[in-house]
Amino acid sequence: MLTIPTEGNILLLHHWDTDGLSAAALIIRNEPADYINFSPKVGNYFLDEDDRQKIKSLDVDTTILLDMAMPEDTVDFLTSIGPVYIFDHHLQERHDVMMHHNPLIDGMSQKQYPSTTWVLTDYLGLPPDILTIFGAFGDREEKLKENEDAMEIVDQVLDHHNCTFEEILECVDLIDTMHKTNDRKGILEMPWFLSEIEHPREVLMRDDLKKNLNILKKEIRKEAEGPLREVKDGVVHKDMHSPFNIISSVARRIAWNRDDVVIVTNDGYSDGITQVYIRGPIPDSQKLIRAAKEKGFSAGGKEDVVGMVISSEEIGDLLPKMVELL
Repeated sequence: MLTIPTEGNILLLHHWDTDGLSAAALIIRNEPADYINFSPKVGNYFLDEDDRQKIKSLDVDTTILLDMAMPEDTVDFLTSIGPVYIFDHHLQERHDVMMHHNPLIDGMSQKQYPSTTWVLTDYLGLPPDILTIFGAFGDREEKLKENEDAMEIVDQVLDHHNCTFEEILECVDLIDTMHKTNDRKGILEMPWFLSEIEHPREVLMRDDLKKNLNILKKEIRKEAEGPLREVKDGVVHKDMHSPFNIISSVARRIAWNRDDVVIVTNDGYSDGITQVYIRGPIPDSQKLIRAAKEKGFSAGGKEDVVGMVISSEEIGDLLPKMVELL
């Protein structure tokens, strides 16, 4: 088994959500080295030219990619700089890199590995801790309760810290305000903060995050309670125009009380780009992901969620094709 590199300048390229941030924090805390952390522009599941130039200027020797199913051209760019190590738990094909550790590629299930923090904790041989469960809560939220094996570990960590399931959910909501308000500086600072915390209350006490959360809760509630359009039997569509990166939160909120597949689109976050998020009983998420990638768009996901970034000019043609696959 390859060890995580600790020599030279190491780029931690991580997702901007709680799982990605906590995974970066796990490495910073447990594998001391000269790390430079970076996250793509919020909403981009790839590196655009601007981000590539920034990474080139960082003079890194090795890249550790965390919790992001990047497209092949992005991975090729990273390998042109130096060795690449990937830790992930999304549905994806194996990349030809120094190491690509994703138990799902080897036939394991997302129930066994509900987050990238879970993957890392296992790989490093660490006892599960608060960072381990932060990632799982971030990706699964209330649905984590349906995973009996994972909940045994969660309960042990909760007991150790004398905190509740609901308090960890609140921590996740607070951490995720960084990307939902597009605070890129805050995103890059968060793994360092998380790597030093000893108790979840240190997250719960941050007034800046609580202020963000109050703003976002109002926006999410407004969007989630708005009108839905049935586009197919068992499939509903929510169209939104929001400057916040809340599309996954809105989709989760709508899906809580429904058995349908929920499609949410947002054309208000970035000019010329429409975010697409699909959540629910998806027959074959890989088909959706492949269909988007064949058109040259960024897409990724899991068994019950798929996210895409589509050109606003082409969303009108592509969305009906996605509906046909549901």
